[in-house]
Order: sequence, then C-alpha cells, then structure tokens
Amino acid sequence: MEVAPENVPEGWTNDPERLNRTFRPNSRELYLARCHGLEGVRPVLVNTPSSGEMGFIITSGGHYYIGDKMGDYIYEIKKPNTLPAIVRVMAEEGEKALKCRKLKFVEWVRMDSPEPPVESEGPRLFVPYSEQLHGRSGCCRVKDCVARDS
Repeated sequence: MEVAPENVPEGWTNDPERLNRTFRPNSRELYLARCHGLEGVRPVLVNTPSSGEMGFIITSGGHYYIGDKMGDYIYEIKKPNTLPAIVRVMAEEGEKALKCRKLKFVEWVRMDSPEPPVESEGPRLFVPYSEQLHGRSGCCRVKDCVARDS
C-alpha cells in the first residue's frame, strides 16, 4: 500500500528513487534488517536529508518496522498497524506516539558480496625530491638520510 505524497509526514519521503537507494542489495540497511530476522524487506518511508534524521520505515511479512540508519536497532510498530494509520499518527503526533517493540538481534548474517570493484588508475601521491633537503643527488633510502642528518 502506497502513501499519497500529500499525506507523507513532514521530514519523511516515499520518493521511489530515495527508497531504492536506501535498501539496495548488499546495503547496510538490508543487512541490519536481515540480522533482525526480517526477509523480503520493502522500504516504505525514509527521512529526508533536510530533516537531519536517518530514519526509515519498512515492511516485511505484513508488519511495519521503524529504524535508523545510524543505529543498530529496528522496532516493530505494534500500534497502529496499518500504513495509513501509522502515517496519520506520525503526521499528527510524531514518531514517538507509535507503540513499538524492539526486535531482538538474531545473528550476524552473511551477505552475498558482489565482485570486488575494479580500481581505476587515478591520481597518485607525488612526493617531490629536493637535493637541498637530502644534501646529495641520488639519496633514495630513508636510512641514508637519517644517518647523514644525525
């Protein structure tokens, strides 16, 4: 069930682009949900960047859950238990008015890792050589410089 944009509480969004960026495969958020025993997770709402918060609301198995990207916790929203009612309570009274139960951490779950990213050639650190600093041309070993400077 979707929420009409005009009904989304202030500081939250259901913009599909933002939702898809949050719970993409192998994301920290999806990993967190799996570690709390949730499967088939679908994002419903996420906080907007302008809110300064990092919260999310997801659904799994017919239940709704609220969590925070910066925290290692997820709460099941017990009351209200329908999305329209959850959104209404959040808009009128805020998230603190939701009746929630903290989920227990089930176990660390192995995430399927994609192929390692290909590293492209990019800028490298360049350390300029100075004969004045080293005193002679060809000084290329640290111990030579340290021994000479002592």
